[in-house]
Amino acid sequence: MRSLRVLGLAIGMIAATTFLPTQDAAAQNKTLAWIPKATNSTFWLAVKRGAEKAGEELGYDILYVGVQDQTNIAGQVNLVNDMVVRQVDGILIAATDAKALAPAVEQAIDRGVPVITLDSGVDSDAPYAYIATDNIGAAKLAAETLAKLIDGKGKVGDIGITAGSQTGREREEGFLEGMKAYPEIEVLPVQYSGCDPAKSLNVATDFYTANPDLVGFFGACDGGGTGSGQLVKQKGLEGKVHVVSFDTSPEELQLFKDGFIDALIVQDPFQMGYRGVYAMDKVLKGEKVEPRVVEIPAQVVTKDNFDDPKIQELLNQ
Repeated sequence: MRSLRVLGLAIGMIAATTFLPTQDAAAQNKTLAWIPKATNSTFWLAVKRGAEKAGEELGYDILYVGVQDQTNIAGQVNLVNDMVVRQVDGILIAATDAKALAPAVEQAIDRGVPVITLDSGVDSDAPYAYIATDNIGAAKLAAETLAKLIDGKGKVGDIGITAGSQTGREREEGFLEGMKAYPEIEVLPVQYSGCDPAKSLNVATDFYTANPDLVGFFGACDGGGTGSGQLVKQKGLEGKVHVVSFDTSPEELQLFKDGFIDALIVQDPFQMGYRGVYAMDKVLKGEKVEPRVVEIPAQVVTKDNFDDPKIQELLNQ
């Protein structure tokens, strides 16, 4: 009988060791979903790398799920709902549309799945944090940079993201605010491309066809820069039509290197993902996230500072 009791105790100890995970093991089993605006831009992969780096340090798996095109707002709403049904431990999201995504985000939080917005937020105070580029400040830098390139006068084509994007709204606001200092510059009404390079080329072509005296383009994202840079290349307009754009997709960066884009507004997407996971870790541990809004400065990249080690570090995330 004694031997049977000892055996039973031994089995119980083994079972406890096998099926009752330590705190570290439990953390390793947690999954955070990273939902970008779209999967057709390398920018979001840099955010993913930052999130994965923080996940490795803290013990989280990062699930990367997204719609192919950021105009697919309904698809992103469905993804948020799917992640709640899947019972992920937290959601990091760049909202395609600030208004349309707000109810889905609020519902996710109500159902026990915390949400933090990265790069582009929602029209709600429900998310635990918002981590993004200082879009207004960065767009003002873009305006100042383009104004200098065109000597403070002339017509400028404005290629935006989407009408409902918080990021797009902030960049549009910052760009127009920055251009107020240059009364001889006419910013043509914004046209949206959804950051799609092909659509942006069509928009840029329409701008130039209707305004052959146009001297510059502002791209609010990589697609806008790529499309307008392609137009400059196709029409042989380098040195005549200047382009300043956000982001650094491979195609956009090549157009910059070849002289068809004059300046890039470079963000730090790696830091967005990295800080986002650390903020989510605090939420899941019941700690307060401070500050709730984190604005990361952007850098203006030109041929003059392209070889700077700090710039190269940003470009090679």
